[in-house]
Amino acid sequence: MAAGQPGMRPPWPGGTGDPGGRIAITGARLIDGRGGDPVDDAVVLVEGSVIAAAGAGAEVPFDRDAQVLDAAGATLMPGLIDGHCHLGGASFPDEDRWVLEDDRYQAIASAAQARQLLQHGVTSVRDISVNGTRLRTAIARGLIPGPEIVPCWRGLSRRGGHGDARGVPPEMVSTSHPWGLVADGPAEVRAAVREVVKQGGQCVKVWASGGGLHENEPEDVQHYSLRELRVIVEEANYARVPVAAHCECAAAAKDAARAGVWSIEHGEDLDEETIGLMAEKGISLNPTVVLLTQWLEQSSVFGGPYGKPYVPGVTELPADPEAIRTLLHDRLSENLMAAKAAGVRIGVGSDSYCADLTPFGLQTLNEVHALVAAGLSEMEAIVAATRSGAEILRIGDRTGAIEPGKAADLLVLSADPLAGISGLARENMVLVMKAGQVVTSGL
Repeated sequence: MAAGQPGMRPPWPGGTGDPGGRIAITGARLIDGRGGDPVDDAVVLVEGSVIAAAGAGAEVPFDRDAQVLDAAGATLMPGLIDGHCHLGGASFPDEDRWVLEDDRYQAIASAAQARQLLQHGVTSVRDISVNGTRLRTAIARGLIPGPEIVPCWRGLSRRGGHGDARGVPPEMVSTSHPWGLVADGPAEVRAAVREVVKQGGQCVKVWASGGGLHENEPEDVQHYSLRELRVIVEEANYARVPVAAHCECAAAAKDAARAGVWSIEHGEDLDEETIGLMAEKGISLNPTVVLLTQWLEQSSVFGGPYGKPYVPGVTELPADPEAIRTLLHDRLSENLMAAKAAGVRIGVGSDSYCADLTPFGLQTLNEVHALVAAGLSEMEAIVAATRSGAEILRIGDRTGAIEPGKAADLLVLSADPLAGISGLARENMVLVMKAGQVVTSGL
């Protein structure tokens, strides 16, 4: 697009930008992430790691010393934010194998997972894994490429719950589970929250319900009592860190909302009272539509290793597999749109956790697409993946929108995602920039 543009330089070696330089991206259609109308023929001026100016070309002073990237005909938007992933380095969708897999190999693989996210335009994530706090440091120091990480470290699971593994010894779970920490009762969950904070967690994850790994932890069973959830929130509040609660049944979501969690993850079974509490208390929702659909396909009815399919609120499933798929899609869509209509903030969560089933980065893009298929407009889905995601991660003061003073986390697309959300795809990303550094560039 700009090979002969005055002042142009090729991408820097290794795909990283000059953090001290000035870059003017011109001619693009600007989607700033805040939900307003796009701005045509915009200019975004990047100075070092931050956005110095953004808006219509006539409003941004021309800087003759800046490197100019001509993005005419392209669309510029903020980098994507994934509010729910597991950079545990796991390869397989199996609770025993992800514990038995070598810890050092998983640590190495987690660095590759982080890089894959960034290559797909994901510039910030909230991670639940034992590796996250170390990855955050290594990325911040420039040792490895990856998104900004808001780490949870390990999440809290009851014994036999979704963050445990039943086929391996408990002592191995305690040392080698890539993202689970077993704690039962008020005293143990209080101590577990303190351990999460000690290890550098900036959010506390709790599996408040089952997740369907086996017949003794189905999705529709609550795993922590209201009393335990209140202790978790209380202790997290002492450390000024939020709580994210995995909730796949109505009872768990309601008690999590009563306890005052910061966000509900999955949340595919929200009744009217729970949605009202979420709206009243400002509790956000990360819906993970793609993962929930994949999990259906992993059930025994579809030839997978797990139990019977779970469609929230449905006790008698039809015999036809396609009818089950339609039923789940409709139920997830209705649930999501009811939360949106009540004013609940919607984010994007891929729940990527293994290379085999949930490819990092691609899963995030597919989740944005799925939000549109569920009923959000293209612009609403983009806001969920940018500004709202930043607010859920509590980093909205420094990223999530294209505006002066925010980090230069941005994408330039050869397609317009407002004309069809499928345009938000890796093959259309002609520029990925994180904190002013060029990750990939075809400009």
